[in-house]
Amino acid sequence: MPEKKSEKRTREELVKENSNYLRGTIKEELSKNTSHFEEADSKLLKFHGIYQQDDRDARQERIAQKLEKDYSFMIRTKLPGGQLTSKQYLGLNAICDKYSNKTLRITTRQTIQFHGVIKGDLHKTLSEINKNLINTYGACGDVVRNVMACPVCDIDSEYSVNLNQLAKEISNHLLPNTRSYYEIWINEEKIDLGEKKEEEPLYGKVYLPRKFKIGLALPQDNCIDLFTQDVGVLAVVEDKKLTGFNILVGGGLGHHHNKPETYPRLASELGLIAPDKLIQTLEKIVKIQRDYGSRENRKHARMKYLIDDKGLDWFKKELEERVETFHGKSLLEPYRKIKSYKTDDHLGWHKQNNNNWYLGLFVENGRICDIGERKIKTGLKEIIEKFNPDIRLTPHQNIILVNIKEENKDKVNAILQKHKIYTKENVSQLRGNSMACPALPTCGLALAEAERVLPNIIDELEKLGFGKETLSLRMSGCPNSCSRPPVGELGIIGMSANKYNIYVGGNFEGTRLNKIYKENINSENIVPEIVNLFKAYRANHKPDEGFGDFCVRSGIEGLKSLIKS
Repeated sequence: MPEKKSEKRTREELVKENSNYLRGTIKEELSKNTSHFEEADSKLLKFHGIYQQDDRDARQERIAQKLEKDYSFMIRTKLPGGQLTSKQYLGLNAICDKYSNKTLRITTRQTIQFHGVIKGDLHKTLSEINKNLINTYGACGDVVRNVMACPVCDIDSEYSVNLNQLAKEISNHLLPNTRSYYEIWINEEKIDLGEKKEEEPLYGKVYLPRKFKIGLALPQDNCIDLFTQDVGVLAVVEDKKLTGFNILVGGGLGHHHNKPETYPRLASELGLIAPDKLIQTLEKIVKIQRDYGSRENRKHARMKYLIDDKGLDWFKKELEERVETFHGKSLLEPYRKIKSYKTDDHLGWHKQNNNNWYLGLFVENGRICDIGERKIKTGLKEIIEKFNPDIRLTPHQNIILVNIKEENKDKVNAILQKHKIYTKENVSQLRGNSMACPALPTCGLALAEAERVLPNIIDELEKLGFGKETLSLRMSGCPNSCSRPPVGELGIIGMSANKYNIYVGGNFEGTRLNKIYKENINSENIVPEIVNLFKAYRANHKPDEGFGDFCVRSGIEGLKSLIKS
């Protein structure tokens, strides 16, 4: 089906259309002795897994001195299901030390980011990443991003479906077709197609209207936040046999302050499909978004708006018509209702289905680095070099070491203790269930701090005796919500410099949006506001009632009344 034409299109759409399938002039710009790329190429870099950034801490001073911005680049890898071998992890660790700010950062989509890479090192960095059999292609940009999956469903006997392998298959199937990435970064010779034109059979010449996110989950572990994805895929298992996949569509949490036409949305239940139809169905859903998603307004371009504009029934009919030619019969059966969801942080020691062990380690806000006596970067390197575990990255920004032999558990524990690395036993419930995005100083969209202040907020709350509170706490520097605060039981979103909105009422399972509690709170007042909420919860909650459930039952005004009294 041809792409939908529009009389009015955004600048990004024109850049994509004129990019020669994502090439632009990136290769030519790389050879120039400059610190950054011009605007059009900086937009195309995202498709290659690269964001152009600058040090916002230094921005105003440099402007005053009439200097250009202090540019650097963030590079994001693409790791379906968050899987790495020990050799790959050590390779990324070495690249980090060589070219970036010497920290690795685990993202909330189960992949790794490098920060602080300079333009002159971009080609070498990406080349070395690819030599480790990892690439960054499609980790950003208007394509299907990193496909998420429960990180241990193939190694833990509590699970019965290997969603990790499926995530890889989906990711590979939905990759862009253009060879531009390999020509620019891997020095692949451009193929002479003769009279035949280059094509993008899935994405077309202008790719998708916006980014597109897919995640796979099981009811007993919604760690990927299924309902926040453009497409959520839920394995339906009956009598220990996979009978199909529930499909959910239209999730997305990004919005803009004071623009009610933008909003977070949970994915809608579409229907059940047979296991052998999954990949073809996902392809057709992507194509519907390609053909009908808004190209006039990027703030209205995610699939959630398409579904709200045209309706779920229209979407289902459009999908049925597209796949019917493949299967000759109705695609969707009724959605199989799920009684309840659970979520798991995967922290601590767990027995694998092959009698080895896996170990989940808490990484505060995903930042793998050495700070003072706490040397997680050094300790992880030592463990991985000595015991050769496979690596899994979690949607909560933590790391899992896989296939550790029974006789090596005490040796691993000794290394953790030596480097003062957080284990499940010495991280508080509150801290262990918290997440923050990078925000300042590198993110160009951040309105306020997140990663640099959340640990201090939790420090204060722990000192006041609230470390044992079990709730999901998410903080983001802006309403793009990369750390998923709109589904947190307690969400904090940056409004402007040192100002935040506080939200309450999500649930621990990630199936409910929260609501705004207070707006424009000064950063120094965040802890007192949270303390008031926690005190009201302790004094008034019902037995076994979670914090988010208590907030919903009380209502926003009810909470404020409880606190005043």
